[in-house]
Amino acid sequence: MKWSIPAKTFLLGEYAALEGKSAIILTTAPYFELSVTSNEASHPIHKDSPAGLWLQKHPIDSALSWKDPYQGQGGLGASSAQFLACYLASNGSSTFDLESMLKAYYQSAWSGKGLRPSGYDVIAQSQYGCVYINKTNKVIKPYTWPFQDLAFFLIHTGCKLATHQYLQETTLPSQTTMLSSIVEEAQSAFIHNDSNLLVLSINTYHQQLLQLNKVAPHSLKLINKLTSYEEVLAIKGCGAMGSDIILVLCQSQDKASLRT
Repeated sequence: MKWSIPAKTFLLGEYAALEGKSAIILTTAPYFELSVTSNEASHPIHKDSPAGLWLQKHPIDSALSWKDPYQGQGGLGASSAQFLACYLASNGSSTFDLESMLKAYYQSAWSGKGLRPSGYDVIAQSQYGCVYINKTNKVIKPYTWPFQDLAFFLIHTGCKLATHQYLQETTLPSQTTMLSSIVEEAQSAFIHNDSNLLVLSINTYHQQLLQLNKVAPHSLKLINKLTSYEEVLAIKGCGAMGSDIILVLCQSQDKASLRT
């Protein structure tokens, strides 16, 4: 058996998600894969990871093989994908109750110290496309990418920040309501296929992160460099401190030239 889980990146909503407010998460290929193997030595799940802690309580008789197409670069949800895949494998199914899965994830991913992970990553990775989530309002809405005139890049910074460790040490900003309202504008852009509104929302969110001092110096340096390219319409760091991934939006017609 094999379980395929998409990569994830916060388009918008870092920090707002920690209070159950609005976020939009991109799910992308290539997918992570967990499969049953006959090779007894191929059990790649670290015992102290969320997936490893889950398997200690819910062991699987078969050996498992884990494929990370990003080779541990970080920022794309490998840990949450691994947990979700192991959760499905332990249940022997591809279907599950969302609330039960989230409860299991919180128990496995949070020691009780610092801020609890939002769980939005595992929610999104159980869906498809661009996933709008507001946990407080119990809304999960996947969207296909409607912006035919826009393309996006996800650029690895090369500096990996362990989110679970970061959440143990950081504090929640007081402006999560403002951050959530920007996400709501972006959701409206998806609903109405409004490319200009999406570009504005992403740039506005980035400015808010800057004001909150939630952009890592190495990410800001790269963002400032990329902003000098006229093809770049919108840009922001994604995830904790925007450390691992930089999101870049451009016109679809400029994607090839910007890539080079």
